[in-house]
Amino acid sequence: MSGGSHNYICYRIEEELYGQMEDKELNDLIADIVQLAHDLEWYHSSDTSREEYIKSVRAFKEKWFKQSRTQRLRNYVDKAVEELKEELITMIGETDDLECGAEVEDGDTNG
Repeated sequence: MSGGSHNYICYRIEEELYGQMEDKELNDLIADIVQLAHDLEWYHSSDTSREEYIKSVRAFKEKWFKQSRTQRLRNYVDKAVEELKEELITMIGETDDLECGAEVEDGDTNG
């Protein structure tokens, strides 16, 4: 294992906070902070280059500072709806008909 210049704080943050926020958006923020802390520690430990760390900083800022919060929340809704749709389609076992946009006839209780 590499790193260590910050006593592996990224792993402590992950163990203590990720999944504990009771809020998807905050859990995602923690996950991204964990990644950023990891990349900083590996850079400060001379395991990666400054350029690699700067790429991580840019990606973090792009996600959390450039996109509006409303759009980020809409993305959560869209993803949740898509995941639920896929789960329900799989559950009824008619993936070919439903994925192509075909409608199930009214009163069809099979499945």
